[in-house]
Amino acid sequence: MRHYYVLVDDNRVSRHIKPVNMDSFKTPFVGMPPAQVLDVHATEDAEYTDWLPFSTSQPLFSDPMKRILELYNTQARFKQVYIVNREPSRQELYWISSVPSVDGISEQTEFYPHDQTLKRLVLDSQKVNGHHFFRLSNVREPYFIVSLEAAESLLRRSLSGFRLQKLELV
Repeated sequence: MRHYYVLVDDNRVSRHIKPVNMDSFKTPFVGMPPAQVLDVHATEDAEYTDWLPFSTSQPLFSDPMKRILELYNTQARFKQVYIVNREPSRQELYWISSVPSVDGISEQTEFYPHDQTLKRLVLDSQKVNGHHFFRLSNVREPYFIVSLEAAESLLRRSLSGFRLQKLELV
C-alpha cells in the first residue's frame, strides 16, 4: 500500500519573510501574469526556505522544489514570482502553482457539521492511486498532497520550510 503526506508549514522557521502587499495573490491563477514581482521585508538573516507560506491557500515554491514537484505531476502549472527585498538588496526566484485537484477523500473522512471543514481526513487508495502531487477537491482547505515517492525526492534534497504529515489511507 502506498503512503501519502500533506505538505504543511514548518513552524520551526523563526526568521520569516514578510510580504509588503498580497493583492496580486487574490487574482485567480489564470489571470496572473507569467512573471511578477513581490516586495518583501526581511532581515539579513531571514530564511528563504523552499516552501514560503505567504498565503494559506497558495504557498510559493523555490526553484529546486518546483523542479521536483513538476516531475510528479506534469499537469501542474507554475508562474514566476520574484521575491525582492530592497534593504538589504536581495532577489530570489519562486513559483506560484496551479495544481490539479483529485477527488481522493474516502467515505470515512469526517467533517465538522457547523462549517464543513475537515475533522479527519482519510484518503481512498483507489481514487489517489497513480497520483503523486495534487490538491484535494471537495474540501474547503487547500491541501497539497504528495506520495511517498515525491516526499522522498523532496527530503533527499534537504528542502526546507515544510513538514510532511502522514495521511490515513483506506
